[in-house]
Formats: sequence, structure tokens, C-alpha cells
Amino acid sequence: MPCDLCHTEEENDESHRDSAVHRFNYMLQQYQKNKRQCTDSNGVELQIDVKKLNGFSYDFTREPNNKGTHYLNMTPKTLKQHGNQVEFECRIKNARTRKRDPIVVTYAGVLYPYMLYSMTDPGGHTDQENFFVVEAGRTNTYTVKLKLEENNVSNYKIPILFTVQTLNKNLDKKDKGEQFSFARSIVVAIHDLVIKEHQIEKSPFTNNPWGIIENLMPPVKVPPMPSDEFPIPSKYRKTLKWALTKDFGDGVLQQILEKLKPGYVTLNNYVEFWHVLLWLEEMCTEIGLSCYNMENVNLAYVDGGCLKLEVPGLAEKRPSVIKGDRIEIKVHGDHTAYQGVIFKVEDKYCVITGLHPDIVTNIQQCPKLEMDVRFRLGRIHYERMHRGVEQVEINGFLRQLFPSDAPRKNIRQPITIGRNELFNKQIYTNQEQMTAVEKIVNNTSKGAPYIVYGPPGTGKTVTIVEAIYQLKRLTKFKILICAPANAACNMLTEKLIPFCTEKELRRVLSENCDFSSVHDDILSYCNLMKEEDGTKIATRFLREELSNYRIIVTTLVLAGKFSREYHPDIVFLDEAAQAREPEACCAIGLLRDDKRLVLAGDHQQLGPVVHSKVCIKNRYNVSLLERLMSFPVYKRDTDNNFVTMLKLNFRSHPEIIQLPNKFFYDNQLKAVSADAQSDLLAKTYLYKLIVDKGVHNQNGSPIEFCCVLASERKEGRSPSYYNPSEVNMVIKYINILMSLQYIKVDPTEIGIVTPYIRQVYKIREALSVQHRDLIEVGTTEAFQGREKRVMIISTVRAQEDLLLQDKKYKLGFVKEPKRFNVAITRTKSKLIVIGNPLVLVKDEKWKALMDQAKRLGTLCGAPYIERNQTMQDEIVRRFKYMKDKKTNK
Repeated sequence: MPCDLCHTEEENDESHRDSAVHRFNYMLQQYQKNKRQCTDSNGVELQIDVKKLNGFSYDFTREPNNKGTHYLNMTPKTLKQHGNQVEFECRIKNARTRKRDPIVVTYAGVLYPYMLYSMTDPGGHTDQENFFVVEAGRTNTYTVKLKLEENNVSNYKIPILFTVQTLNKNLDKKDKGEQFSFARSIVVAIHDLVIKEHQIEKSPFTNNPWGIIENLMPPVKVPPMPSDEFPIPSKYRKTLKWALTKDFGDGVLQQILEKLKPGYVTLNNYVEFWHVLLWLEEMCTEIGLSCYNMENVNLAYVDGGCLKLEVPGLAEKRPSVIKGDRIEIKVHGDHTAYQGVIFKVEDKYCVITGLHPDIVTNIQQCPKLEMDVRFRLGRIHYERMHRGVEQVEINGFLRQLFPSDAPRKNIRQPITIGRNELFNKQIYTNQEQMTAVEKIVNNTSKGAPYIVYGPPGTGKTVTIVEAIYQLKRLTKFKILICAPANAACNMLTEKLIPFCTEKELRRVLSENCDFSSVHDDILSYCNLMKEEDGTKIATRFLREELSNYRIIVTTLVLAGKFSREYHPDIVFLDEAAQAREPEACCAIGLLRDDKRLVLAGDHQQLGPVVHSKVCIKNRYNVSLLERLMSFPVYKRDTDNNFVTMLKLNFRSHPEIIQLPNKFFYDNQLKAVSADAQSDLLAKTYLYKLIVDKGVHNQNGSPIEFCCVLASERKEGRSPSYYNPSEVNMVIKYINILMSLQYIKVDPTEIGIVTPYIRQVYKIREALSVQHRDLIEVGTTEAFQGREKRVMIISTVRAQEDLLLQDKKYKLGFVKEPKRFNVAITRTKSKLIVIGNPLVLVKDEKWKALMDQAKRLGTLCGAPYIERNQTMQDEIVRRFKYMKDKKTNK
């Protein structure tokens, strides 16, 4: 069996148990166990106090529940007043006064060989192994010291150990006494910003299924939902619900597994394969949504016959609810349910419309009426993906998605584009961009999609916009442009407007989408109108209107609405690497077999979001673009007839792009941003300004890696982490950036990215107190496709305990290469990473970033030592002095 202690797949045999890793983890386990046994033993007492200085009042407490940890909270200012050092007195008292028996301290020391920690024994020796006899009634005092060069924001956890041997004066007795140890931890927490821990109320989510509903009242004055064409087959539901892990003896499992062979999509299994995976993902999402069933909650009446429901976790997408989703409510204990429609979604509330007037009136008259609530999964996007997959096959376009490696003959390029014929004249000097535009115009990939492979900051969108301009100028093509998200579609529309009239270009929006991101400058190109109060409302876009426009821009899923009725000549998919393949098929399914497809994106950045583990196993999280890039015809395309990789990075300083270039792009990128290279921020050492408050310096670099030793936390039942010490450090950097006298930094030029939504909220809260709400804070997904002059990354996950075993630690964000790539490559001039080096050093890419900062002289914050084998052996050696009172071993 695998070793649970080491969290490894290795067999837990004698060879493994004798390994250095196992011995280290075993010793650590014993230390943690001993540390929890905090009571004094056999008349021997251990007392720990901070040494007082200049009458200062200390916030020194012991961890609740007697877990053997003592906390000292200090501000950087106070620590500086202490000369950046603090001392503790550890007193071993022999209270064995009745028989006047002495004791011997056989070991006293710090278990972690860290340059900042030391212990001095009564003889004045530092970290020496000496035997000290303590007579009855007497006390030996040991001094533990933390000495810093700078007042770094961190939690310094000092693990200490005392081993004691009791003696009997009566030498005739056979009892020679006992040996036992005191293990303790002293934590010095340096911070000057108190991060509020909010009281988490009892969750209203019950996960309790509803009983029998005898009567379901449908929504009123709301268009009916389209009928389901591709529902989950009833005979499949039970097997899908068990995620293909249980055979019910009805042959269904075998049928499904047969449709999924060989474990990935092929030309022969295309339609059935995607149907099954779509049903699996739908079932997984449906089960996940049922976890948010609510009981005994109150709804509030709002104007217009709507109801308002408080839903904690909406901002975290727990549950994931959007405008237009269905919701059902019923009086607790009743068997009549009422269905409504989500009209508006806020951070903590959703507004429900379309409910039957009877229940609305009841709640208006009795606000305390206890209700049960369940959210219903909207199936329309699943329906469109099912239909899109089928249409790709029906229209004969499927073979283009599995291009052969047979040599193409007579690939002609009759059209060449001169500089004066370009809409964007700057493209003319960019060889890769010009190549991509001309190849698309000349259809050199005939019989296969053309791919514009656009690494960060290389002008991917600029390239496809130029190609669209040239096709509009040279042909009479009907052009469809899609992206997975509305924000990308809006941005594309803005770039197309300069060469399109309102009669040529239409941005089609769903009636349920969020219109707040639609800027006024594209409003006249959208199926929207603006009310007198500024509210934007959608006007219904009819299918027959499609033929009135040369260019249509819409999301992939909404494009599926026009399946079977709209057939463009060419489809452009921007951000194609973020789309699930069936989602892409919503648009591709509109193409006839002889029409053309262009994909633009970067499969080295974040891909599709998939929830079902079975779907992930079958590569549902691999986008069409990434799948195509594995075909030989794209791998061997030296003539750029099928794919062009853009290589000039217009965004980042060369140092910032260096590691992503190495790890993801075969060192093919070239940083050409003169603004990033000349920016004084790239030469300013911000951390030195934080700790020294000195005048401006130019000894910095574009990359600062600030080491913070601290622990992450959770609030209540929230699955999301936050790290108060890293929030502190983020705010310090922001304060310095905003106070620079010689460099102007606008708040909108700063982005803060962190992998956990709870950390996002904590940072936003801290910024709001300082009235700095214009600084954008978000998760990695929120910044994909974006750029900022300054990016601050808070990695959150940490090890407060320097002895924590590595293999047990769930690194999460740290071990996801694509997230690393996206987070790093958003930056123009200044990248600041705040994290725990003991965690990040375990990953090749983060370690390389730390090494780069060290080379540049801007690895800063808390000093750390990488725990190599020599250090582990030394820790194990010190552990051997620990004795268990029960076993005396």
C-alpha cells in the first residue's frame, strides 16, 4: 500500500520506511504530536515570555486549545524600534520540591537551522548540546532570539525543543526516572494591517432534495423555453449520475463506454462522443447546483412584482447563476412550486421575475414566510452545443477538423498586399502578421482551418482584424466573428467600427446578457437601445436580419441560435483556445463543407473550464485549437500555409517575457516594447523604498520577488483561501506606487492577480478603506487577454510552519503551468510576486522566477534557505533528541 504519511504512490515497504523522506516526515509527525501535549510533566514546568523592552506593551498570546504555539504580534515600526530583533525567555522550572529531586536538561535547541533563529543556554552558549542540572525549586533560563536585517512582513515560526531527564537522589531505587520532551512553537507575526475575519453565518444551502411536487406553476409573461431536442436519455441518467463508476447490470455502462472509445474524439466517433460528454458535464453541473438548495429562507418584495433573494457566495459563483436562469420556490413543507426567472444578479442577491402573482402577493403580505429554493440548470447552451456538433457533420465540414497529412499541391498565393492597401500600416513591418493576413486571404490551408497562434502581447486580434478588413475589401464574403465571452466580442466590434458602417456590421447580443460592458461607442452597432435613464435594453434580433449585414459579431453559444438558417463564407474564432470544442461547433456548424474557418488563440494559456472529471479524462478540456496543433500538418508547416506563430511581443519588458518564452514558446518571442524598456518603474527597487523609506533609487529590476512566510486561512465553510500577510504586503506595494514623486502611476495601470476569490475580496476590502477602488483585483481568469503596466501576484498558499512536510501540501495554483503563464505575461514594465518561497521553490517555473529575481538583485523579503537533503538530515538529527513520555523513546 502507498505511504499515507509521505503522500506518495511508493509502496510503504521497509525500503521506503528507511528512506530520508519517510524518516523526515515521521519525525515531523512526532513533533506535531508532542507539541499538542502542552501540559507540564512530572513536576517540570516550561514557561515562555517575551523579553520586555523600554516598557513596551506586547501582544503575546498562547494559541487557543493549548496546541503549543505562542504568538507575538508586532508592527514593522515596533520591530524597528527593537533593532529588528526580539528575544524570548524560556524557563525550565524544577517544581519537584517534595523529595528535592534534581532534573537534567539533556537537550535544548531550535529544531530548524535557520540563520534568523538562535537559542542561548544558561552558560551563554548558542545552539550547543549541553547537560544542565536543575536542582529542586530552581529554574534554568534559555533565550530564544529572532534577528532580522530588515523588518519584513512575515510570520516567523520558531520550533523549539527541550528534553528533560528526571533523577532520583536515592540511588538504591531501580527507578532511574523518566525522559520526556517539551515541543513548542513561537510565532512572531509582523504586520501593520489588521485583516478582518468576518463572522460566517450558518449557510442556507442544505443539499436536501425536494420531495414530490404536485403542482408546478410556470413563469408568467416570460417567453417559454425552447423545447429540448437533446435531453439526457432517461436510461442513461443513473449511470451518468454515478460518473460511469457503477454498473447496474442493464448494459448501459457498456453502451456509454463504447461510444467513448478510444478515450478521445475521432473522425468516426465525433457526434456520439460529444453527445455523451455533454450529458456527463450537464449531469455533473446539475448535481453541483443541487448542493445549493435552500430551506427556510425569506424573500423580499421589490417594485414591479419581483422578489429579492439573498444568496451568499454569488460573487464566488457558488452557485453559478446568470441572468435568464430559472429558479423554483415553494412554501416550506408545501407541494406546490412556483417557477421564476433570474432578472438581475448582484454580489449577494438575485432578483426574480415572472413568478405567479399568488406567491408574490403572499410574500409581500408576509415577509417572514419561510420558503424553500432550488436553482434550475439552464439547458439552452447545452442544446446549442449538441446541435452544433451534429450540424458540423451534416454540413460536411467535419473532415476539415481532422486534416490529413497528405501533401498539398499547387498552393497558390495570387494576392499580395501592399503597404498602402493595409488598414493598419504598422503590420507591414511585422513579418509574421503580414504572412498570416496574406495566407488567410489566399486560403492556403484549404481543406483545414487556418490558425493564428498568438502568444501574449503579439497582436493576435490586430492580425485577424486586418485579415477581416482585407476580406471585406477584396471579396463579397459574409463573415461571422465569434469569441467565447461577450467582453471579447465587444472589443472586436470596437476594432472593426473604423472600417465598417452600421449597415455592414452588427454586434448581436443575447437578451439575457449583461449590457454594462457595452460601451456607448458601439451601441449603434448592437441590437440594443438606450432608455432615458441610461438603461440599456436588448431589442430582439430576428434570424432574417442576418443576411442584411456583411459582418456579424456574437458569442459562440449565441451563434448556435442561428444554426440551419445562416451560412457565412468564413468564420473567425478569437480566443479559440478558451472554448470547449462543442462550444466552437455552435459557430462552425453554420459552415458548409467548402467554406473557411480561422482560429486565433494561444493553447499555452488558460483553456476551457470543465467540471466533470470523466470529461477531463476524455480530453473535453482540450480546445479545438489545441487538438489541431497536434496534427502533423500544423507541426511541420514551415511555409505557414496552415498556422502562423506571431513572434514580436509588443507588451512586456524582455526580462518579464524571458521565462514564459523559455518554458512555453521555445524562445521564439522577441520583446520589442520600447515603452516597457524605458519605463523608470522597471529600474526602481520598490521593496527598498518600503523598508527603508529612502529616496528614489534605480537599483531595481522589472521583476521583484517578495518572500513572505505566513499561513493561508479560510472563513467558515468557504472553500477559498486568503493570506493576511500577503494582503499586508500588497497594500505596502500599492502605497509606495501611489506615493512615487518622480514617476506617475495611475491606479488603472495596476492589476492585482491572485488564484483565490477570497483573497480577491480581502485585497479589495483593504484597498476600499484607502479609497483606491480603481485598482483592479481579480483571479487569473479575469486577466486573461488583458495587460497592465504593473502586475502584483499574490500566490496565497503558504507554509507558516517551516517544518511542514512538502508532499502533503496541496500546491494547487502553483502547479498549474498555464496559470503561471497567464499571470506573468499580463505585465508591461513591473512584475511583483508575493509568495512563500518554501512552497514556490518546489515548482520548476516559480523557482526559475525566484532565481531570475535573485540574479537581478531583487529577491527580497524574508530570507529563506531551500530545504535540501543536507538540511533535512540536520533536522532529523535534532529530532532524535525528542522523547515521548509514554514510551521513553
